[in-house]
Amino acid sequence: MKHNYTIGFDAHSANAENNGVGSYARFIIKALAEACPENAYFRMYTPKHTPQREYDALDALPNVESMEPDGSIWRRLAWLWQIFRIAKDAKRGDVELFHGLESRLPYGLGRKDIRSVVNVHDLISLRYTNYYNIFERIVEYIMVSSACHRADRIIAASEATKRDIAHLLGVSHEKIDVVYPGCNQLYSKEISNEEVEAVKKKYDLPDNYLLTIGEMSERKNFGLIVEAMAELSEEYNLVVVGDETSYTKRVKRRLKSLGFADRVHFRRTIALKDRPALYKGAEAYINPSKFEGFAVDILEALTVGVPVIAARGSSLEEAGGKHSIYVSSKDCGELVDAIERLHNNETLRQEMINEGRQHVKLFRSEIAAYNIMKCYRRIGIDLGD
Repeated sequence: MKHNYTIGFDAHSANAENNGVGSYARFIIKALAEACPENAYFRMYTPKHTPQREYDALDALPNVESMEPDGSIWRRLAWLWQIFRIAKDAKRGDVELFHGLESRLPYGLGRKDIRSVVNVHDLISLRYTNYYNIFERIVEYIMVSSACHRADRIIAASEATKRDIAHLLGVSHEKIDVVYPGCNQLYSKEISNEEVEAVKKKYDLPDNYLLTIGEMSERKNFGLIVEAMAELSEEYNLVVVGDETSYTKRVKRRLKSLGFADRVHFRRTIALKDRPALYKGAEAYINPSKFEGFAVDILEALTVGVPVIAARGSSLEEAGGKHSIYVSSKDCGELVDAIERLHNNETLRQEMINEGRQHVKLFRSEIAAYNIMKCYRRIGIDLGD
């Protein structure tokens, strides 16, 4: 079959990560491949193809192919291949546009006459410098700034990220398009009460709980929920899912001093297949993060049908829509009031669930594909409507 265009992707995270950037990368590749089954061919460039169910499903599509380094030297020096060699391999593979899905672009694309687009998810390390060491900040600035200034177009994950790119990197707003992520189709399936109860039993969870998911870091701010728990009655439980950090230890010490550690349940991991039921069993989903490039976890909660309480001031409001509840990331009292208001008002709860399910329709894969195709069209790659 003849394809009009060949598009290359940096697919390192798409193959290596189950959440975050990896999920977003797979979402974009799948959306474009399904939207353009006959007039585009997609090559996913990854330093090593490791077994990953969702990535392998992409590789099985008729217009998608996974590409790895040629030769034992480049396979051993995969990180160098990603930076300096992909452009040559892409040119050899007739790639006309290369899409960097994780805030990076290989060098040499321009010299090979390959147009380029780069995705930027967030600039948190540049905005909140106290959370990162100086080496991490310098490397991030060099890599992201270089990619943004070399790219023909930039795709930001949110309006908040677009503002940061323009302000922190000195890039014109006119060069930046906003394309929102979507969430895994797994969350759109109906979830039975039996599935919810099975997941509660499997992970030893309480019957009723508030839920928060994400790395337990200071920026994620889950300690605010812990402080709120101290002011809530004993009927409230909290389930926290994510990797622990030094910040977690401080919060656990605080829990012990407050005397209700038995009401906060820490779980390092929950299998992807169990996460929809985990959300469904929650009374509310809470994201108190001080800043996010985009919060896919909020989309996941709304898609399943769980009301969301989130912090004001970054992209969380873009993800949650106007019918979620927003509070200050610094005000424990606001969070307590929001939790109690939702708990005591079933009409409000049902309204938030219904409106949330309408809101997530704005993040369908076909909408993301359409907006990315518009971005491509601006630099001369027209994949059709």
